[in-house]
Amino acid sequence: MDIASRGSLRTRIEGLVILLVSLGYLWETFNIPDFYQLPDTPGPKTFPELLGIVFAAMGLWLLVSPRDLMARLRARSAPAAGTAPAAPAAADDHAAPTGGLFARLGLDWHFVALWAVVLGYLWFMPDVGFPVATFVLLVLFTMLLGEMRWHVVLGLSLAVTAVVFFGFKYGLNVRLPWGVLEPLVN
Repeated sequence: MDIASRGSLRTRIEGLVILLVSLGYLWETFNIPDFYQLPDTPGPKTFPELLGIVFAAMGLWLLVSPRDLMARLRARSAPAAGTAPAAPAAADDHAAPTGGLFARLGLDWHFVALWAVVLGYLWFMPDVGFPVATFVLLVLFTMLLGEMRWHVVLGLSLAVTAVVFFGFKYGLNVRLPWGVLEPLVN
């Protein structure tokens, strides 16, 4: 299997996973009771439905996009003829061991870890609560994306969690679960 077809397979797998997760996400948004909806305001279903539709469309596009799309994008970003060749790339420290499942699928461990974090967040957030689950999600995402300074990781995660939580709670009147923090706020 050549590199181009492995990239195409990886794109198709990513598209399928994104589509399936977003369809499950949309299914769950339809289970939100209507009594949480306030008249003349965006309710708790508005944002999740929009997000689910956007992700489903992205996943579907990756799943059915033309096979040579990645090749065309690579060709477009390749240096023009006559320019100096780029320096040789350093060894990819993110690659999975040779011959493993990740290598055969053309995946690196960051990709799998990011998806595991997202799925774990969706599973545990209703019980753990939005603030704690979102904070942990952002800490893990930030670290998986390469930031290792703890003061930046914790500060950014706390700030984003607070802005999103209070924006939804007071700006959009959406009730988000407190989870394990419920005894502290009541």
